[in-house]
Amino acid sequence: MEKRPRHRPRRIFEEVKREIVECDLANCPHCGAELKPRLTWHVRKTVQTLRGPVFVAGKTKECVNPACKYKGEHYYANSVLSISLPYSTYGLNVLALIGWQHEKEHKQLIEIKHELNQRKVLVNERNVGKLYQQFLALLGATSEPAQKKLLETVEKHGGVVYGLDGYHLNKVGETNQEPKTDPN
Repeated sequence: MEKRPRHRPRRIFEEVKREIVECDLANCPHCGAELKPRLTWHVRKTVQTLRGPVFVAGKTKECVNPACKYKGEHYYANSVLSISLPYSTYGLNVLALIGWQHEKEHKQLIEIKHELNQRKVLVNERNVGKLYQQFLALLGATSEPAQKKLLETVEKHGGVVYGLDGYHLNKVGETNQEPKTDPN
């Protein structure tokens, strides 16, 4: 058996697709002034997906209107969450596969690890378990008690915007809960 290093090895991927995600907002939600791009990234990471590794970077914007009460407020590129969860280097499609394989196919974590490795997703059994826990946490957000608490928050604050599916923003409390399509 080959001895492996005890520390986490640095993974270097040869061919990585780059995806630069800009903030979706064009204007400040408070004063309506145009938001200016910032030079810093709020996220910069390589994510392993089922389609291969992707380098993801999210660019922020800020309000520069001197009359705005929220001048200097940073607005983030939330579309990054459609690729992976914060602080995770695995894509949402990897989480979905792990959850499906474990819940519906009744596969053990070691079997899921082997399948992911065959698909060129570098992962160990322990991380498969952690990713499965993240999958369960995402499912927990759809439970009835979580939805009830969310509706109470909507009533208290007059609305809330969330992007649970990572692709579309929906307002809770609206009668139409269908995803909104983007013409672009």
